[in-house]
Amino acid sequence: MPVFFIRDGMKFPDMVHAFKPSPKTNMQENWRIVDFFSHHPESLHMFTFLFDDVGIPLNYRHMDGFGVNTYTLISRDGKAHLVKFHWKPTCGVKCLLDDEAVTVGGTCHTHATKDLTDAIAAGNYPEWKLFIQTIDADHEDKFDFDPLDVTKTWPEDIIPLQPVGRMVLNKNIDNFFAENEQLAFCPAVTVPGIHYSDDKLLQTRIFSYADTQRHRLGPNYLMLPVNAPKCAHHNNHHDGLMNFMHRDEEVNYFPSRFDPTRHAEQYPIPPRVLSGCREKCIIEKENNFKQAGERYRSFDPHRC
Repeated sequence: MPVFFIRDGMKFPDMVHAFKPSPKTNMQENWRIVDFFSHHPESLHMFTFLFDDVGIPLNYRHMDGFGVNTYTLISRDGKAHLVKFHWKPTCGVKCLLDDEAVTVGGTCHTHATKDLTDAIAAGNYPEWKLFIQTIDADHEDKFDFDPLDVTKTWPEDIIPLQPVGRMVLNKNIDNFFAENEQLAFCPAVTVPGIHYSDDKLLQTRIFSYADTQRHRLGPNYLMLPVNAPKCAHHNNHHDGLMNFMHRDEEVNYFPSRFDPTRHAEQYPIPPRVLSGCREKCIIEKENNFKQAGERYRSFDPHRC
């Protein structure tokens, strides 16, 4: 899905509670979900995707991928552009109808995983093309919506997709727990040239993902082989539960005249010039229904 249900990270725990089973009956109740989202009109755009065919993908190989949040691309000279990331499967998007999903899910509840594993084992490697949309950071206010609003898409006729790369899955894992279950994805972990934006839901995720990983895998989850950096690095993370690294250096701080460690090459991050007081308020350009309405009216009339 290219959008999300809510734009305010503070609402995320309540949203999860609404989705989860009732604390009284331990059953998932649809009225709880409808009740919560009836108070959040920005969620309507997400539901036009969720209840469309793309809401039930055929399998992993035939589904799009989206960064959803807005990030910032920074050139070597420090020029910033807002960016959205899109993954498009080269084999096309295919979906299941409701009755098909019931049959497939009842026959094999791991059908999507099995399809992906079997395809790779047979040499039918799935491939996705990576596209980006970019806008000048200074043009943020030139649209009838807020580009940092995670409940909105960027119109492709105005901000076209640009191909930049591809991803091919050409090997199955050897150990599910070590290579999949212990993975710790986090939007706070970026590479030089990719930075955060003021997307408020992204700002929430930057904190919450790492906090969750520490709870799930322990404080030293970045030492696990599947999460450890592949490049040379140096930090002063010592001790703690489940620390399995043997480090014998005496200087575990920085800087020090007794340790030759130096700063890595600095990458320019353009400063944001702010004045005044920051306050929590409703964004000026909510525009909750335009994109949702346009998408609904684009559907085949016989489906509606």
